[in-house]
Amino acid sequence: MQVLVWEDRFSVGIRQFDQHHKILFEMINSLIFAQEDKSDPNVIKNTMEQLRSYTLFHFVAEEAMMKHFGFDGLDEHIEEHEALLAHVISYQERIANNDGVTLEEVLEFLASWLMDHTLGLDQLYGPFLSRYSD
Repeated sequence: MQVLVWEDRFSVGIRQFDQHHKILFEMINSLIFAQEDKSDPNVIKNTMEQLRSYTLFHFVAEEAMMKHFGFDGLDEHIEEHEALLAHVISYQERIANNDGVTLEEVLEFLASWLMDHTLGLDQLYGPFLSRYSD
């Protein structure tokens, strides 16, 4: 799988959230490198847990700012965030139980979701929140 490369088109115009997104790109890339290197399964499990934790941190920050400033798309955003977290938890459980999921499948899902979400729903809050933030 190809590594993810940050491009300006992913920017939402909020420095804090762009930085979060760049970190998420890097974390997914770490999983890609772990797969290519055939890393120890514990390294992959730990990286998945770090990714889940950081994603949750990012979602809380995004949702708090949207709520604080009254962004109309908050409910839809929360639903999409919750759906991703449910998928990640399911993947973690399946990996831990050797339940037929491959890291390639997980990576394809995560990379696709991150890019689609960043270029989709996240682009909707950028112009609204940029009035209140840098």
